[in-house]
Amino acid sequence: MKDPFELYADANKPIRSQRVGDIIDAVPPEQPLEGGERMTGAANDFPLRRLLVVVAAVCLVLVVRISYLQLVRGSAYRSIAEGNRIHLDVTKSLRGVVYDLDGNLLVKNVPDFRLRITARELPRRTDAKYKEALVAISEYGQIDQEQLGQELERSRLSGQPVTVRTFIPYSEALAIMSAVHRVPGVSIDAYYAREYLAGPAFSHILGYTGKISEVEYKELAESGYRLDDTVGKTGVELSYENYLRGQDGERKIEVNNRGQETAVVSDSPAVAGDNLYLTIDQDLQESLYAKLQEVVEAGDLPGASAVVIDPRSGAVRALVTYPSYDDNLFVGGISQDEYQKLTADERNPLFNRAITGTYPSGSTFKPVVAAAALEEGVITATSTVESNGGIQIDRFFFPDWKPGGHGTTNVTKALAESVNTFFYLAGGGDNETTSGLGVERITDYAKRFGLASRLGIDLPGESDGFLPSKAWKEEYKDEPWYIGDTYHLAIGQGDILVTPIQVASYTATIANGGTFYEPYVVERTTNQLGETVYQHEPKIHNNQVVSPHSISIVQQGMREAVTYGSARSLLSLPVTSAGKTGTAQFGDPNNETHSWFTAFAPYESPELAITVLVEGGGGGNDAALPAAREALREYFGSTAQ
Repeated sequence: MKDPFELYADANKPIRSQRVGDIIDAVPPEQPLEGGERMTGAANDFPLRRLLVVVAAVCLVLVVRISYLQLVRGSAYRSIAEGNRIHLDVTKSLRGVVYDLDGNLLVKNVPDFRLRITARELPRRTDAKYKEALVAISEYGQIDQEQLGQELERSRLSGQPVTVRTFIPYSEALAIMSAVHRVPGVSIDAYYAREYLAGPAFSHILGYTGKISEVEYKELAESGYRLDDTVGKTGVELSYENYLRGQDGERKIEVNNRGQETAVVSDSPAVAGDNLYLTIDQDLQESLYAKLQEVVEAGDLPGASAVVIDPRSGAVRALVTYPSYDDNLFVGGISQDEYQKLTADERNPLFNRAITGTYPSGSTFKPVVAAAALEEGVITATSTVESNGGIQIDRFFFPDWKPGGHGTTNVTKALAESVNTFFYLAGGGDNETTSGLGVERITDYAKRFGLASRLGIDLPGESDGFLPSKAWKEEYKDEPWYIGDTYHLAIGQGDILVTPIQVASYTATIANGGTFYEPYVVERTTNQLGETVYQHEPKIHNNQVVSPHSISIVQQGMREAVTYGSARSLLSLPVTSAGKTGTAQFGDPNNETHSWFTAFAPYESPELAITVLVEGGGGGNDAALPAAREALREYFGSTAQ
C-alpha cells in the first residue's frame, strides 16, 4: 500500500523515501522551496487568519440580521405568522338610536349588505385567480381600478378588511354572494346602516355618519376603530360618538394550513351602543322649521334660523336652520353630483346658521345694554331722556327709527319702543352733560351674558361671535374709536356679531332672573336595558349675571314691548309673554336688514325663550316676530289670553 505522504515520480517509484512533512520540516525558514516560494511562519498563518476574518464577518452579519429580525421586525413577523394561524371574526356593534324629548324615534338602524375585501386573504398575485378576484371586486363593487388599488393597499398594510360598497339591494347581494363565495378575501356581509326619520328639520342637530377617513383612522385606531368602520361626522352623531358606537365583538379562531377551523382561542360578544334622548321637542322643531321655510321661500330670502331654550336649565327645545339638507344622502357615501348640488347652492344648506352663523344683533342687544347701565348706576328705573328724533354730535346725526322721536323716555319705554336716543346716551353719553357706559363696560357686560365666546353647546361648529374694541379698531381699521362707534354698539349695530343661540341664551338669562346656563341638546343616554348611563346636569356659567333688581326692570321693559310697544301682536297668545324686536343693518352701504325677534313666555314663570332670525327679512315685525308668535301659539295652545 502506498504511503499518501510520500512523493512519487511515477505511479510506482517514490522520489525518495521521505515523507512530505519531513521535507518541509527540513527546510530552513529563509530557504526558498522549489518554484521560488518562501514559506515563513507568518506566511503559514495568513490563509488561516484570512479565513477566520471572513468567518467572523459572516457571523457578525448574521448576528446583526438575526437581531434586526428578532428585535425590530419580530413583532411584525410574529403578527404575520399569527395571522396565518389565527383568524379574527369581528361582529360589529349595533349603534345606539336617537329619540326626542318625548321618546319619538328620530334615528334607527336598518339591515343592509356590503361588499368587503381582505387583501391578505386574496390569491397570490402570481395566481391566475388573483386577476379573477380583482375583476369581480371591480364589477360588483362598482369601483374603478385606481380606487380599488388604494383600498387594497389600505387593507394590505393594516391586515384588516375594507368596505368597497354599501347599500347593496337584497336580490343583488344574493347574486354577488353566489358569484364570489369561492373567491378568497372577498365577502358579502349583512350589517346595519343609519336611517334618519325626522327629515331636514333635524339634520343639523342629528348630523350623519360616514366611512372613517384616513385622518380619523390614525386618530382613532388606538381606540379599537377599524378601516371599515363608520363614524359620526357632524351633529350629535359626532359629539356623542363614544356613547353611540358601542363595542365590537371579536372571535379569534385557530385555523390549519387549509384555512379550516381547529379551535376557538377567544370569543367576546358585541356590546350595542347607548341610545340618546334629546332635549328637542319634535313638534316645536318641525313647527318652527315649516314657518321659517314659508317665510324664506315667500320672500326669496337667503335663509333663517331659530333657537328655543328652557330658561330653567339651558335645555334646547328647538334648534332650526333653513334651508337644510337630507342627512340620509350621506349614509353610505354621498354621490359627487348630490354633493356638488349642495355645495353650489348659494343659500348653503350645509351651514348651521343657528350656532355657526354670526350676524349684527340689531336692537335685540338693547336689553343687555339696559342691564349694564342699570347695574353700573348710569341710569335708574326713573331716568328719562327726551327723544326728538335723534342726537347731533358735531356734524354727525344719529337718528331714532321714528321720525320726530318718542318724547320723554325711561328705560322700560326705551325697550318697549326700541328708542335709539335713550341707548345712545346710556351707552356713550353726549360729550357734555351725560356720561355713558363706554365701550369697555358695554363689552364687559356683553361677555358676562355670553357674547364673544362659545357657549359650550354639545354640538360641533359653534362660533364665538365678535365684540369690537378701541384697540381692535386702531389695529385693523387704522382709525381711532369715536363716540359714534359707541352709539352704534349700544344699539347693536356696527361691528358687533352674535349667533342666534347667543341671543336666545341671554334672553333665557333675563327670563330666569339672571342665571346663565350652558345650552345643551342631549338630556341622557341609556344602555340597551334602559338603564341610564349618562344624565346631563345643568351647568351654570354665572349664577347672577346682574342683580335681580336690574333684571326685573329689563323684564318689565320687554313685557311692555308686548303690552303697548313693538311686539303687540303677541297679545293674541294664550299665555303672557315679553319680547324685543330687532332690525340689523348689513351689506354695503347698509341698505339691507336682518329681521330679529327674541322673547320669553309665560312672563310670570318662563318655560321658553325663543329667538328667530330671518336673513334679509326687513324689520323685526316683518318676518321674525310672526314666525315666533305662531310657533308659541302652537306650543301653548290656541286659547286667547
